[in-house]
Amino acid sequence: MKVSDEYMPTTDIQFKHELRKQLTDLERKLELLENKDYDKLKREYLKEIEDIQASLQD
Repeated sequence: MKVSDEYMPTTDIQFKHELRKQLTDLERKLELLENKDYDKLKREYLKEIEDIQASLQD
């Protein structure tokens, strides 16, 4: 991804698409909690943390 791509404003459609993705992810994580699948939930959070940390290194 070029630096200029990172700063392009998002359209309303793109924004709503990202919100839907976040909603789906939160609903899935809530389901894991409700099912007491704590190990899987923990792994997912650790993966997200790792991805964010890697992105911050760039």
